[in-house]
Amino acid sequence: MADEFYYRIGQNEDEKNICAKYNTNKSNILRNNSKLKYYNGEWVKIKVNDYISHFVKPMETLDKIATIYNIDKEKLKADNSLTADKLYIGQLIKIYKKVP
Repeated sequence: MADEFYYRIGQNEDEKNICAKYNTNKSNILRNNSKLKYYNGEWVKIKVNDYISHFVKPMETLDKIATIYNIDKEKLKADNSLTADKLYIGQLIKIYKKVP
């Protein structure tokens, strides 16, 4: 299930920044905002996925990723069907967490 909310565009923000920040894409933003101009202070309706995609970087551990996203390590393991703490560089970890 996707979350939906309104976001006020900040100074120097553009479509690419917003898409990356909320794990969505241009077509999702445009579908909900037919006359979007991307100016400072404009309100935009954003519909996002119910998870954030995180690709494991060198030296990252489950503990470190859990701390970054302020989520319990055991929940992170369960959400990703992990049976051990071992991660691999480039591995996709889904962070199921509500966004604003």
